[in-house]
Amino acid sequence: MKILLVRPPSFKMPIIIPNLGLGYLASVLRHNGHTVSLLDCAKTKTTHRQYRDCLMDEQPDIVGIQMYTCDFSSARQCIEIAKTVNGKTVTIVGGPHPSGDPEGTMEIPGLDYAFVGEAESGLPRLLEYTRSAGQVAIDSIDGLVHRQNGKIIKNKKGAIQNPDDIPFPGWDLIDPQTYPAAPHGTFSKSLPVAPVITSRGCPFQCTYCGANVNTGRHFRKRSVENIVEEIKYLQKTFGIREFHIEDDNFTLDKARVMAFCHKLKEENIKLHWACTNGVRLDTLDKELLQNMESAGCYSLAAGIESGSPRIINDMKRNETLDIMIEKINLIARETKIRITGFFMIGYPEETRNDIEKTIELAMKLPLHRAQFSNFLPLPGTEIYDRLIQRKEIAPDTLPWDLYQNNRVVYTPKNISPREMRRLMRKAFAAFYFRPRILWGLLKEIHSPGQFRTVVRRFFDVFR
Repeated sequence: MKILLVRPPSFKMPIIIPNLGLGYLASVLRHNGHTVSLLDCAKTKTTHRQYRDCLMDEQPDIVGIQMYTCDFSSARQCIEIAKTVNGKTVTIVGGPHPSGDPEGTMEIPGLDYAFVGEAESGLPRLLEYTRSAGQVAIDSIDGLVHRQNGKIIKNKKGAIQNPDDIPFPGWDLIDPQTYPAAPHGTFSKSLPVAPVITSRGCPFQCTYCGANVNTGRHFRKRSVENIVEEIKYLQKTFGIREFHIEDDNFTLDKARVMAFCHKLKEENIKLHWACTNGVRLDTLDKELLQNMESAGCYSLAAGIESGSPRIINDMKRNETLDIMIEKINLIARETKIRITGFFMIGYPEETRNDIEKTIELAMKLPLHRAQFSNFLPLPGTEIYDRLIQRKEIAPDTLPWDLYQNNRVVYTPKNISPREMRRLMRKAFAAFYFRPRILWGLLKEIHSPGQFRTVVRRFFDVFR
């Protein structure tokens, strides 16, 4: 079958990296004998009109669309266009938003199927189902959401038990050399950069996080040998000089990370690397950090989220603020690894005083950079369900297209959207408009792409 995998048109994402989600699906489908092409509209700035032209040219049997919450309207339009071009085209969506809101997603006109969670095992089975005469039972397809007798049916969620069983992403379709020089985290030491995922699943229960909505709570990890083989392939084939680990829990298994660092040095792989998606601070110790640094790690991001112990507790972080502060100081004291802190502003239980504590903490910590994000009630998370039960939000009225870090979608009680924007600007200004931080930021800009991304971010915050 002929399949087109699509990241919908979006001009709202300042950071665009090789799409590993679609890359993995492409490789699995190819392994099953299908012909696959990939259209990353966010990367190429492809419009819906150009997307229509692509459909006219390729005439795919299947259109698979990756849907983040902020892409809802764009994905809906992509589905409509696909059905207009060819009514027989099967439309499928997957990704974070369908995983969090499968019923709402299936209400999109023209949508045939959706997937919840990981689709690498279920999608090939669905394609068998669509071209077979009842040889595959539809209720046996893991993660599938479909209609049956006018009702929306959700099959049991599937998960890849051994990530080593999946072939590497279709890197020829997501060539890292063709992506803008603004990787996840914006900054890099060397170009080109490639993202790598070494594990799946998150066992923690943070109320606001959608990670386990997609990949579940069961932590599964690739072998060290498998990871290093992919890195060597990327280095040899695409000349990458740096890789970014995009795991939610890279440092959860200390022994594996230590073995990974040893393997990099044993294989004489001298590449810069960073953990850009954040690590759990309570998993770090001096030995682990020094081994990571000696193996090429130069940057870590970490979710701190709030300067209020009360809020940290409500978030169910399962790590105390004191521990997080201790670990950040440990990184700064024992290594030269750059530290980025992730902070959230506007969590439902926050007061103005809580937000001020967060700003104060960010300024006190030995951080190189800080990312301040507005709280977003993500479908499928505990806090999303809590807000619905309290009737503070309603899915039918939420502005999905505004689900971006610097947009105010929700505000706690007694804090207006206008004040929330003021507090966000205050946080950025207080942190970045200090000579040490500003000079350090400027020194890390090594490409026009990075410079443009930084400018866009500041403009987006202060407009």
